Amino acid sequence: MLSRFAKRPLELALSQFRVVAIVGSRQVGKSTLAEGFAGRHFVTLDDLGALNAAEADPRSFIRDLPRPATIDEIQRVPKLMLAIKELVDKERRPGSFLVTGSSRLDTLRGLRESLAGRMALFHLRPMIAQELAGHPDTSLLDRLFDCRDLRSVTTLFSKAKPLTGVDKKSFLKGGFPEPALHLNQAGRRAWFREYRKSYIERDIPALLHVEELPSLIRFLTACASSTAQLVNTTKLASDIGISVDTARRWIGIFESTFIAERRTPYWRNVRHRLVKSPKLFVCDAGLAASLCGIDSWPTGENAAAAGHLLETWVHNQLATLADLAETELHFYRTHSQVEVDFVLARPGKLIGVEVKHNATAKIKDAAGIDSLSMFKDFRFGIVLYLGDSVIPLSANAVAVPLPLFFGA
Repeated sequence: MLSRFAKRPLELALSQFRVVAIVGSRQVGKSTLAEGFAGRHFVTLDDLGALNAAEADPRSFIRDLPRPATIDEIQRVPKLMLAIKELVDKERRPGSFLVTGSSRLDTLRGLRESLAGRMALFHLRPMIAQELAGHPDTSLLDRLFDCRDLRSVTTLFSKAKPLTGVDKKSFLKGGFPEPALHLNQAGRRAWFREYRKSYIERDIPALLHVEELPSLIRFLTACASSTAQLVNTTKLASDIGISVDTARRWIGIFESTFIAERRTPYWRNVRHRLVKSPKLFVCDAGLAASLCGIDSWPTGENAAAAGHLLETWVHNQLATLADLAETELHFYRTHSQVEVDFVLARPGKLIGVEVKHNATAKIKDAAGIDSLSMFKDFRFGIVLYLGDSVIPLSANAVAVPLPLFFGA
């Protein structure tokens, strides 16, 4: 059993909060993670009997559960959260309820606000490379921010051991546990096909009352083709033949069900005109590749999609680590199209990360990172690439092979 990096923070939250929620898309491992906490009564609303009982009388269902209790897939009966709130306001014991959900609990009738001070919310994303490799260290970003200059950055990654499983094949596997850990290429194709049919085509429309299923699927495919790019809602709507308002609503649905998320730009009051539109990322590079019909790296390169799929893969890695390390994750782009794929931000500290799908790092790859030097908080930048050596590129940036970066 591979350990998830979220387990230790979850243990701490269960000792402090009355309710702890694990949210994320289907099949990312929420149920397995929740079942790993011993001494808790476990019930899943995927079970028809439990579902019927919860729908019939939410208050009695919650009251009669042995505690501490874990309720899996609670989004199926949103009224249970109201019953939980009522009970934990009377019984103020930490860890009383651990719940999981495949849609955002904080969008269900404002429950995050009503449970303020009572609930801790964790977003579980697909597994990252360090988890898949059994690499136990979660302190990569802490050690990165401890570096004072490029020399210390170069030393950090020159001494690192390459993380196994960080290669072109792994980028297209993604991080859903079943296809990433247990299936071959044919099995992964079948798994993603069934994932789309069972979850995206059935559960999402039923949960969120979407009736235009064929258009929704075409729109999701268009979003997958635009992963790691600026959101252009007008163009997406025009390509599918839907209204802009519908496109906006559907992007909101993808976010609510963790199929995709928008990443906001890093923006400060400087003279340069900075883009303020968000980027859209599909939750998993393997899912994005499947939706686009790409099952090999050469196919992705031929379709000019390899760079965006790699950036989507890196996004999942950095977003997971940033959540654990209280680090803001953004991107940077000016109207003159100077850009940096990711910006890691902490108070008084700014680090740029550029992603290249080439095996050779070039000086021009650091151009966007060099432009970040206008910010007084900027420390240095890193160009992640598919080569083998740690190479200084400029006064502000160093190129680091992806396996070394995530193996540090």
